[in-house]
Amino acid sequence: MTSLVRELKEMGIFPKRNLGQNFLVDKEVAQEIVGLAPLEPDDIVVEIGPGRGALTFLMVPRVKRVVAVEVDRRMVDYLSDKGKGMTSLAVVCRDALQFDFLGLAQEAGRKLKVVANLPYNISTPIIFRLLECRGVLAHLTLMLQQEVAQRITSPPGSRDYGSLSIFAQLYTSPEILMRVPPHAFYPRPKVESAVVGFEILEHPRVEIGDRGFFQGVVRASFAQRRKTILNSLKNSPLALGSREEIKEVLEAVGIDPRRRAETLDLVEFKRLADTLRELNRDGNSILASERKVG
Repeated sequence: MTSLVRELKEMGIFPKRNLGQNFLVDKEVAQEIVGLAPLEPDDIVVEIGPGRGALTFLMVPRVKRVVAVEVDRRMVDYLSDKGKGMTSLAVVCRDALQFDFLGLAQEAGRKLKVVANLPYNISTPIIFRLLECRGVLAHLTLMLQQEVAQRITSPPGSRDYGSLSIFAQLYTSPEILMRVPPHAFYPRPKVESAVVGFEILEHPRVEIGDRGFFQGVVRASFAQRRKTILNSLKNSPLALGSREEIKEVLEAVGIDPRRRAETLDLVEFKRLADTLRELNRDGNSILASERKVG
């Protein structure tokens, strides 16, 4: 680590706190991460936040192409200079949230794999962006703050289960592959890290009719974690209906209104969102209509 710090200082490169930069400096950890990623010789790999290239230059000889997406111009210049002559390496200066995964996949004629040591401060938005692009992605290997990794992999009923758990598990099979201690980075973060592997599912675990509405219901349900599902939805900006209408919907789909959001599984959230959507679309309680017919 001392030689790395000296090299960076000589080049006038210091980690930027606003970019959440913690450079991976443990070579053994880097080798283990690359070994855990399911990389094949014909793969096109997008690496988000390559930093000084601890993972980058281990992957280059193993795959067809590595596209390193880095927002920090200093590191782009550093990687470009270090990778000069490596025809299978492309260094792109861009915000990962704006990167065109679809265009690259179409150009390559195949799905992409993503490997990343994600900055803690933007890891959740990037994960959601990757989930949006899942149609052109085959697998994700992401190093995250351990707390985020636990949220992603937590089952219903656990303390860490939330909207991130639901969306990740709806579209992928996430698994914590290894823990990474703070001393593997420069500067050392104050928290533990973990590497999570995401196998992209061919189809979502449950079919969602209106994805935008489903996402809104899930987020509204977890907006006030200590409240019951009924009270959380009643206070939602989605204007889902009156308290009595929402209570009727919950009971109709077999959910006790006194339960909290973290106890609901994917199937229950699907039934809830689908029924609330019908109520919202019609402008009248479908249950009230059923009572009139009866």
